[in-house]
Amino acid sequence: MSLQKLTLASSGLDVHYYRAGRGEPLLYLHHLIGIAGFEPALGKLAEHFDVIAPYAPGWGPAKDDLEKMDPGPLDLTLHFCDVLDALGVASAHVAGISIGGWMAAELAAIAPQRVQKLVLVNPLGLWLEEAPGEDPFAQHPGNPSEVLFADKASRKKYLVDGRNPLDALVEELLNLRAGAKFLWPIPDTGVKRRLPRIKAQTLVVTSEHDAIVPAAAYGAAWQSAIPGAKLARLAGAGHLAELEQPERFAALVTEFVASDRVAAVA
Repeated sequence: MSLQKLTLASSGLDVHYYRAGRGEPLLYLHHLIGIAGFEPALGKLAEHFDVIAPYAPGWGPAKDDLEKMDPGPLDLTLHFCDVLDALGVASAHVAGISIGGWMAAELAAIAPQRVQKLVLVNPLGLWLEEAPGEDPFAQHPGNPSEVLFADKASRKKYLVDGRNPLDALVEELLNLRAGAKFLWPIPDTGVKRRLPRIKAQTLVVTSEHDAIVPAAAYGAAWQSAIPGAKLARLAGAGHLAELEQPERFAALVTEFVASDRVAAVA
């Protein structure tokens, strides 16, 4: 699947995105490391939905747009509204993972008319003093994202293999730099004040081995703040669940969006 590009009339920004599948539109908002190509999880989702997966400003091919974004939620939310407008999509189901979960929640709170159903997987943006988790921006610079995986070897498998190792590392660090703009030094974005505004039916998903947002504390915190939200957990996965568990990740999203049920695989 080839990366596509469009230019937003409102901002002049180029948007690099994958789009595949048929059916109801589903906007996928990526994690701290961006999008690792047309990921298997996106392919699975595209069997059921018209999947739209853009790089957010600051990540991947949009790395130079980071300075154009305010660190608060409004610029990013307006950006994704502009992306949907440019693609002729009035509203979509939205699934976000990691920092993309925060972006998705802000979109649902600030522009509720754009979001049909909402799935937040290991979302960042809340801060619990009693459960701080690992700091994703304070890791060894030679393997900065190992902490995001349940199996440390997964970093090499999903982010490095088949690429020039130095190029892969530079891209990894630049993507983490983008996340740090919105989440450093403490990942408290103020989203908790806006979560009660969410009207979309919502599923919050945590991962059993997420070292960044410990499942036992953060799942319940997000669920309790969003009216009527459901909660599920992915066994065996780390923070980047859609890379380590693509089929189970896609099954959770698909079944919830299609039927409001939580897939039995969770």
